[in-house]
This record gives sequence, structure tokens and C-alpha cells, in this order.
Amino acid sequence: MEQQNINATAEAKKIPGFLKVLCILSFVGIGFSVIFGIWDIISFQAQIDSLKMLAGFTGELGSSIDSLIKWGIVDYIITIVSALVCLAGVLMMWKLKKTGFYIYLVGEIAPAIASFALLGGFGALGTFAMIIGLIFPIAFIIMYALNLKHMS
Repeated sequence: MEQQNINATAEAKKIPGFLKVLCILSFVGIGFSVIFGIWDIISFQAQIDSLKMLAGFTGELGSSIDSLIKWGIVDYIITIVSALVCLAGVLMMWKLKKTGFYIYLVGEIAPAIASFALLGGFGALGTFAMIIGLIFPIAFIIMYALNLKHMS
């Protein structure tokens, strides 16, 4: 009788397949975010030099490039920290804890807000790039929200 109760409890706590796939995809995406964030910090000076060279052809740096020079490293650090916040949230959701969703939500939204605040307006092209860059985070937020019913 006691063995049946243990099996029933284990079965009730089993992670649904769709949520498991989302978490695994998130683990992979978070890994890439951290790796590319570190790479961006390491290669920051080369990025700035390239932008200055391109700006040299037009004759002006522009406020977006000035903001990137001033705040780029901070923005990359925020991106890495946000990815680690997302990791904490995904690990909690893997354990079927609803709190993990809200932590994940903060980790996904914070980099976009920080980039906009630190780097200023992006112009039409930058705004379009930011919208495209938010497609996957918004899609994952929606898909995780659909799985909140499995979390406690």
C-alpha cells in the first residue's frame, strides 16, 4: 500500500513533456547567451574599432555609437546576469515551481529594458532589430505561461 502512494506521488510530480522540451531549449539558449555575452565583452574593443571605421566613412559617430562606447560593456554584463536569472527560473520551473516563471520573466525582459535605457533610442532600424530580438523571448514566455497550470 505504501509503495503505491510513493509511486502516485512521483507520477503526480512528473514534468509534462512540453514543459520539459521548453526547459531543455531554454538551457541551450541560456548557455549560448552566456557564451556570446562573454565573447562580446572580450571582443568589445574590436567592435568599437569597426564601428568607428564605418562611421569614418560617413564623417560622424552618431549618438548610438557614442552610447555603445559608453555603456556597451555594462549592457553585455546585464545580458549575462539576466541569462543567469533565467537559468534560475528555468531550474525552478523544471521542479514545477511557479515562482520560476516570474523569475524567468524578469530575466527575459530586463535586457531589453536595459539596452533601451542605456543605449537610448535605436532609430528605425534598431527598433526593428529589438522587436525581432524579442520574438523568441515573448514566444517562450507565452509557452511557459501555458504551462503554469502544471506548477505549484
